[in-house]
Amino acid sequence: MKVFFTLFLPLTWLYQFLFWLSQGRKKTTVLPNTLVISVGNITVGGTGKTPFVQYLVQYFQKANKGYAITILSRGYKAKLSKEGAILTDGHSPNLFGDEPSEHKERFPGVQVMIGQNRIGSFFKYNQIQSKQHIVILDDGFQHNQIHRDFDIVLLDNNAPFGNGFTIPLGYLREPISHVKRANVIVFTKITETNQKEFEKGKGTLDQLGIQLPTFGSSFQADAYEINLDTFEQSLVPKNSLMQEASPSDSYFLFTGVGNPNHVLETTISTLNTNQIQSRFFPDHYEFEETVLLSLLDGKDEKTIFVTTEKDWVKVRTQIKFIEEMKRKKMQLFVIRVDVVLHEQSVFESMLAHLVSTYEVKNGLVSKPS
Repeated sequence: MKVFFTLFLPLTWLYQFLFWLSQGRKKTTVLPNTLVISVGNITVGGTGKTPFVQYLVQYFQKANKGYAITILSRGYKAKLSKEGAILTDGHSPNLFGDEPSEHKERFPGVQVMIGQNRIGSFFKYNQIQSKQHIVILDDGFQHNQIHRDFDIVLLDNNAPFGNGFTIPLGYLREPISHVKRANVIVFTKITETNQKEFEKGKGTLDQLGIQLPTFGSSFQADAYEINLDTFEQSLVPKNSLMQEASPSDSYFLFTGVGNPNHVLETTISTLNTNQIQSRFFPDHYEFEETVLLSLLDGKDEKTIFVTTEKDWVKVRTQIKFIEEMKRKKMQLFVIRVDVVLHEQSVFESMLAHLVSTYEVKNGLVSKPS
């Protein structure tokens, strides 16, 4: 272990220097007539950015109905990421990326754009001319080429700072102290069993002199059954889920996300059973047809397949797999996750103040005398 540390520590310092050099050379551009909010993190892996972006969309759709909303994403692993694109639907995750496709699937009326050059994509594809326009940068904390009015940093409560080291020795994208750039910090994935870690995490921030509004949040999950003929989703009532599954009646979870163990824990809690087999794939896995079909081997209608929304947008494109499930009269559940903020009213009052300030600044309301 000591040899490993000695070997990679210089590379960690090199990474930090190159990151600092790269960030310093980037020019910041203001997107005209927009209120820009960034949702990001400082660690590699899943911190819950996708459900948090969706939480923001739901909030603004309810609180600011006159506003158009754009989600601007890099489109990780998307074929069109380099040239940029705007999504018309969520049915082509190979072209646009799984997370942008999930956003578009869930919010058809929201403008979703991707591109390694996010500024170029915005100016090329933006179709909204109104000043009542909120842009959400998905995974935007390190993307300082775009000026943002509000920076939200998410920290996974299970390991908010990794092992304290940056890549490649640890999981940090940048040093913990850089969180000071944010406006708000939100700890995600808080449960009854890891509540103490939330207090420890806040203590670490205090020791570093990071005095920012800090919130806790949890996930609320529900199971939706997929109609394999129409792809429509219907909520599975809690009281209809298996209470005591027998060995012959079980669930099979398959997923390719950043933190599959957390997905498994969430699935166990949501379905109220421990009778769950599982197979994990790498994050953003493409789900080749042959791999999906192999999951069906030796299984019949007594096994209910389970996956996440992020995975489903890719799985639904593999028609042979869907047809084979239908032939075997099998069921497929999708786990949908929503964010629950522990001090929601306080956080949302900050969002309301943010919009009010933007409106006054841009002449959308009369300035107070």
